[in-house]
Amino acid sequence: MSAASDRYEKDVAKNIYSISGVKAIRPAVDTSYADVKVSYKSMEAWFEVKMSHTDNLSNPRVFYEGGRWKTTYKTPAATEAVKVLNQSPQANRFLKDIAKYSGIPFNRLKIPTTKGGLKQEGAVPLHVMKSYFDQPSVNRYIANQENYNLGKVVTEHYTIGKREPAYYMQAGDDFYLISSKNPFKLKNIPLLSGVGSFKVRIATRSEFYEVQAEIKISRMPHSDYSLKPGTRKKNPFILKG
Repeated sequence: MSAASDRYEKDVAKNIYSISGVKAIRPAVDTSYADVKVSYKSMEAWFEVKMSHTDNLSNPRVFYEGGRWKTTYKTPAATEAVKVLNQSPQANRFLKDIAKYSGIPFNRLKIPTTKGGLKQEGAVPLHVMKSYFDQPSVNRYIANQENYNLGKVVTEHYTIGKREPAYYMQAGDDFYLISSKNPFKLKNIPLLSGVGSFKVRIATRSEFYEVQAEIKISRMPHSDYSLKPGTRKKNPFILKG
């Protein structure tokens, strides 16, 4: 998480807490939970907070071994990433190219996504992966399936893939429901939805490389409501007659 996104989450939580009858905290938990826990009318619900509509909505790691893309993540988004890769002609071309470039036999090829995985026999070494992607004509995106129903993927990620479901999202200056469940019974809040390109890229770090999905909805719906500090939009917790 960047310092800017961390600050934005804190600002949103503080803004929510300033509303009469509403409390918000950012618990010290890992990324298997959403960002802000809100209490309202004797109920609790998790909120996900994104600085903008272009933020990555989920980025599960995947790896390749035994002739298949796989993942250790148990989330719907990770399952979908594996499905996209295993069906992608683009990803298949990448595997053949990197096997040839590295000199590793295709049937023994491994693409780990952790530092420890690089020690495995058949794993493409970090310096080889860096050299491969340093070529001017090589794209770090190894899969790109367009017009994907990312609204469904993201909804499942936050309502099923988290340890506790998140049913609301603040993205930029727009506030959404995540799924039709609405524990706080807020009125007229639009449902998070949309399509986009389901992408998977390889990022090379200083000690390892990682294979991650990039899930960004191309165009989110407009919302008349927002919890962004300083917004001119309506407050979803304040009903006006």
